[in-house]
Order: sequence, then C-alpha cells, then structure tokens
Amino acid sequence: MKASFCLFVLFCLMTSCDGKSELEDVVKDGGLPEDLRSGATPKEAAKFAWDTFLAINALVDDGAGTHWENYKEAYDIFLPNAESPTAWGEPTPANLTVCDTISGSNKILRITSKISPMITETDQAVGGVLIDKNSNLVHYEVYMNKPMFQYVLENQFYNAVKQAGSQIDFPVGSMELKASWRILDPERDDIGRYYTSKAIVYIPDGKDIKNDGCIPDVVKSKIEDCSEQLVGLVGLHIVYKTPSNPNFVWMTFEQNDNVETEATKKAGIVPSFYDSDKAIGYCENNSRQCDCPEQTMTQVTRQNLIPDWVKMANKEYQEDLHEQKSVWEHYKLIGVQWPTDKTRVGSPILQNLANSSMETFNQTASSCIGCHAFARSSNPTIYSDFSWVMGRATNPVAKLPEPNGPDVLKYVMRANPYKKWGTWPDDKWNVFSKATPGENPHGKTIKIYVNDIALEAYENNPTTISSLPVGSIVLKENYRTTPPNVPRFSDLVELTIMYKAKDKDGTVRWFWQKTPPYGPIDSASFNQQGCISCHMSWKGNGDGMLSFNFGKRPVITERPYSPFDEKE
Repeated sequence: MKASFCLFVLFCLMTSCDGKSELEDVVKDGGLPEDLRSGATPKEAAKFAWDTFLAINALVDDGAGTHWENYKEAYDIFLPNAESPTAWGEPTPANLTVCDTISGSNKILRITSKISPMITETDQAVGGVLIDKNSNLVHYEVYMNKPMFQYVLENQFYNAVKQAGSQIDFPVGSMELKASWRILDPERDDIGRYYTSKAIVYIPDGKDIKNDGCIPDVVKSKIEDCSEQLVGLVGLHIVYKTPSNPNFVWMTFEQNDNVETEATKKAGIVPSFYDSDKAIGYCENNSRQCDCPEQTMTQVTRQNLIPDWVKMANKEYQEDLHEQKSVWEHYKLIGVQWPTDKTRVGSPILQNLANSSMETFNQTASSCIGCHAFARSSNPTIYSDFSWVMGRATNPVAKLPEPNGPDVLKYVMRANPYKKWGTWPDDKWNVFSKATPGENPHGKTIKIYVNDIALEAYENNPTTISSLPVGSIVLKENYRTTPPNVPRFSDLVELTIMYKAKDKDGTVRWFWQKTPPYGPIDSASFNQQGCISCHMSWKGNGDGMLSFNFGKRPVITERPYSPFDEKE
C-alpha cells in the first residue's frame, strides 16, 4: 500500500470521510472495542479478545440471535454464477425454499461431500470430519461483518473474474468469523451450558456421505437431506482488522466441555469430543476418521497448552459472567495472535493457535495468521488479504463469444473452460467418454467435448434432432500420440472447434477454428473449405457430426454410408 493511501485511511478514521467511518459503525455495532494498540501486552490482547467476543455475542433487539449471527454468511455472498448477493440485512431468496418441508427463518447449516479445492462445510481446514459423542457430524459457518461485506459487494469480488484482476485490501473494521456447531440431544446434553440456536441442517449430498467408507453406520443413520435441529455453539474464530493491526487480530473461543479437563472430570461431564469408554485401542487421539473408520466419535485432546495469561483472563471474565448468570461463562478464550512486527506473518507472541473443534487434526502446526497470510484470491498470484473464503467466488455465466478466433479461444479456455463440459453419449458405433483413435487431419488420438447448449439439445430430443441450435460448440482435442487411457497434456497439439453462430449477414452457419490451446490461432472463419468439404458434404450427415448422427448410423464408421442405412 502506498504511503499516501495509508495516510488517507488514517485521516478517514479520524475525520469520518463520507460523513462516518466504517470503523465507527463497527464499534457502535454491539459496543466493539476499537483497537488493540501496537506493542500490546498479552494481558491487553486477552482483554481485547474477551471484549470483542462479548460485544458480538450481545443479542440484537429484535430477538434474531447475536450480532454476528446477523452478519452475512458466506453462502449468502458467493452465489452460483456470480450472482449479486442481496443487500445487507436482506434475506437470500434461495434460502427461503432450501428445505420446503420446513417453515421458519432458522439459520441454515449446510454440508457437502464434494471434493474441491475449497474447505467444505464438514471438513476442517486441514481435512477430515469431526464427530461428537452422540455420533453427529459437526457443522460450520463463515460470516463477514458489514464493512467487509460492503467492500466485497461494492467491488463485485463475489465474481471470480472481477476478483482475479484486483488487489484485495479490506477496510479497517472488517471482521470474518467461523463458527462450529454440534447437534444437541436434550436427553443426553446439558443444554444450559451452551449458546443454542434452532437450525435447518441441509445436506443435499447426503447420499455421497453415506457412500463414504470412512463414516460409520451409526453416523450415516442420522443423516437426512433436511432436518430441524437444536444446535449448540462449540467454537468461534474471530478475525478483526483494526487501525493498528492491518494483519488482523486473531482470536478463538471454545465451549468449556469440548475436551477433557480437570474441571470436566471433577464435574463428571463427558466432553463433547472425548469419551475414553468409546476409545478404540489402535486409534490415536485426534485421529482423522479415515485413519480410524471404526470410531463412532472423534477422540480429541488439546495438544497446545493454554497460556497462563489467557487462563487469568478466562478466570476473571468467567467469574463475572457467572454473577450475571450468562451462558457465556461456559466459554473460554484459547488464545490470541496479533502482529508484533510489520512482516506479513506478524511474528505473534503465541506461535501456535488451534481450536479443538476446527483444527482438531493439526493442532501443533496450526497458526491462524501463519496460514491465512498465504490465502489467495481467485487469481493464485494475488493475496486475498488473509481471507481464504474469498476463494469461493464463482464465475459468471459466460456469454457466448463473437465468432472470431481470439474470442472463441478465450471462451473455451477461460470464460467457460471446455474441460468442464460433457460429451456425446457412447453408442454402438462410437466411444466418446474417453480418448479414441483419430484420423487425418485430427492426429493419432482425439477426445471430443460438447458444450451445454449442444448436449441439452440432443438430450431433450435425441432421435428427431436434425440441426443443433445457435450457440452449440463441439470441440476436439487432437493429440500426436496413440491413445493412452488418459492423454497427456504435453502431447496435445491442436484444438479443432465447430461453433454454430450467425455470420455478418445474420445467416446461421458453422464457424470453424483450428488452434493450439494457448494460441496462436492457425485458422478461424465461417469459410474453412477443408472443414466444410469434409463435415458438410456427406449424405445422411447429422449437421456436420460425421461420427455422431443423433440416433442414426453416423457417416464415419467401419464401412461406408449407403442409402440402405436410412432404414436402420
């Protein structure tokens, strides 16, 4: 950041540019502390963390939960097809019908079993589900407060394309939170020791989880697509950008009964994530589920000692909260990380910081600021200002390209990557699902991809379609080598593309293109005579599809086409 811009930011903080600074809004929201000074002592950091925790956990006036539960959840920000999220305070329309069998406006806890580069809602930051003592999965949420959300909204950073070309620098006052919840059983859990909420647990991919060989049957038996549950908060990460801490202040809290302690043993409490009676001899504590698939709960122990300065703050605040008969007396600060120098990772006094419900399997190597310092935007070469959640930005629905070489190449390689497309179905004449032998001029191996427009046209009317609609694209990878099971990208020499579009006179025709994957373009036009003479001149041909004829015998097979084939 340039010095002049830094001075401008500080000036705005002091003088309320545009009438009111974002930080002033934040501080008024629940009485948040304004800053943790540079060179703060551990005692000051612990106080700052507890004051922040209690401020955001104050209940809002209309009874709709805590302040932070009324922030924007990540699912409400990063919508499919880079759709614009609703304004602050407005509901997301898709949430109103997410479970049409359940009425009400409860929070929605979602999980997914899909494998992706992003952290899923049941997987922790280092992978693996967490299973509690009642054999239920733990669920997670990620929130942004108003300054952080408004920054994303105004810059359209929910759009991966917009985000990829921009530097991300959240305003002072930005806050990101991650919460972990477990399903409570009133007959088995002491509900009075938890901050609770009614929640819709939405598991659209439940069948995939049920097919996971690592998950025990007792856990699978409890999984429903939609269910209404009473849930208890077991963990809360708080990340807060203040004037003195551009690297954010990193704070994490837990419910007191997550793991076994002297206090739980003395009170006879079975912790949420540790029960020696259910331990399996060959399984180490803190084992991932796939390392011990027979365990019906995750046996968790705390591997990093809570510092004495944190324990002292916990004692002071918990005693006060006990006098107030507040549920928050049953929660404790685990630790705080704040920068002590101007390096990116900040050299925090507390090197390791892990929440037993969020970094269960990597506690001794866990550092919030150390991990998030390397968070990237949708452009892997650009930092995302310590926020991994920005990687959830989605791509907009790609507009069809203009029929010219550069636009078509950009479309199939970046805007709507062809590697994500489907292909024609296998039939008795052809196999499209894998690489197959090719013919001149398409190389020794080919693999064919078809965009959604072309594929849906066939799937909607497979036996009577005679002409593909405008916007259809059929792309062929051309390899120099004979067919392996999985062609190597290094052997890919050419893409040949058929694109149904309108020419300059408005006539619908095939546009033909031949190009290496990253250019330069060899040829591209509506008038590629070599392509036209081969693809469009055969009798019985299905709109240029030589080896796929929409339910009929294709032109190119082991024997030549004949009129008698029309009767097949």
